[in-house]
Amino acid sequence: TAYGLPLTAYRSSKRTAVSGERLAIRFPVLVLIVSGGHTELVLMRRHLDYTIIGATRDDAAGEAFDKVAKLLGLGYPGGPAVSRLATHGNSRAINFPRPMIDSSDFDFSFAGLKTAVLYHLRQLPATSYQLQANVCASFEQAVVDVLVAKTIRAAKQYKVRTVLLGGGVAANQALRQQLGTALKNQLPSTFYLLPSTTYTTDNAAMIAAAGAFHARANDFTPWQQIEADPNLSL
Repeated sequence: TAYGLPLTAYRSSKRTAVSGERLAIRFPVLVLIVSGGHTELVLMRRHLDYTIIGATRDDAAGEAFDKVAKLLGLGYPGGPAVSRLATHGNSRAINFPRPMIDSSDFDFSFAGLKTAVLYHLRQLPATSYQLQANVCASFEQAVVDVLVAKTIRAAKQYKVRTVLLGGGVAANQALRQQLGTALKNQLPSTFYLLPSTTYTTDNAAMIAAAGAFHARANDFTPWQQIEADPNLSL
C-alpha cells in the first residue's frame, strides 16, 4: 500500500463475528448477525473459524425494517424510525406471521412478513398515528420472535457457551432485551455478549477489530489480489 502496511480482505459481516466486547469469549460461540444486508447465525469454534448454520432466504431483517418504514412513509434508515414508533404501539394489536419460526433449519425469511404488512395497510381506510405505532410494534415483535426462537434453538443444539449479537439491528432494544431474557430463562449458563449501541453501525471500528485478529494470525492478502466482491463468502 502507499503506507507500506499489510492488508487483509474479508466480507463485511465477518467483522461482526469477531469484534464483540473486550471480554474473554468462551467458545463455542453462536453469533446472530442482523443487519440491512445479512441475517445469519454463525457458529464460531474459535477466532477466524466460522460456519454459517442459518441465513435469510430473501430479505434480511434490517431490509424488512427499511421496507416497512417506506410503506409507512417514515423515511430512511427505517430501522430506528420503526423502533421509535413501536414504543408507542401495541405489539399484540396485529397478528403478523412469524415466517419459518417452526422450520427444522436455522434459516430466515422476512419478505413475506413485509408483504403481510403491505396487505394490512391496504385494508385500512386511513392510518392514524396510533395505527402506525401498532403496525410498527406488531411487525417488530414478529421479527424479534423469529430471531430469538431460532437463536435459542441453535444455541441448544450446538451447546454453545456464548451468544453474541451483532450487526446494525443489534441496536434494536426489543431484540437486545428479549434475546437476553430468553437466554437467562432457558440457557442461564450461556454467556451473552452485546456490542455497545455506539458501535453497532460503526463499520470502521468493527473492520479494524476483525483486521486485528487476522494480523495476529499473520493472515494478510497481497494488495494485488484484493478485489471488491459483494458476494464474498464468510
